[in-house]
Amino acid sequence: MTPYLRKNLCENFCPHFRPSKKQDLACKGFLVVEALLRRDRKIFFEKICRDIDETTRGALIRNMCTTCPFYENDCDFVRKKEESSPCGGFMLLGALLGKNSISIDDIRDIV
Repeated sequence: MTPYLRKNLCENFCPHFRPSKKQDLACKGFLVVEALLRRDRKIFFEKICRDIDETTRGALIRNMCTTCPFYENDCDFVRKKEESSPCGGFMLLGALLGKNSISIDDIRDIV
């Protein structure tokens, strides 16, 4: 599942993904999506809207990002550095939350 997920999530949605990176991914968004797929959740990888409302954005930061190993020192998005983008997992989960395909409780159960 991981090569499939890497292809459909990381390569297509994540502005930080580089094929030369290590194969071990520690992105929390990736891990949450992978766990949802293992739980037989249907997730459709389609072009997503990058506009996530502030409520969803805040819920994801509080419930997912704070548990990510990159959160405190390495995440420019959370630190609000100029021109920084969230990880692909964040964008996909935000879109799924916006479409009511998943709930914040689904994410909390995993993290």
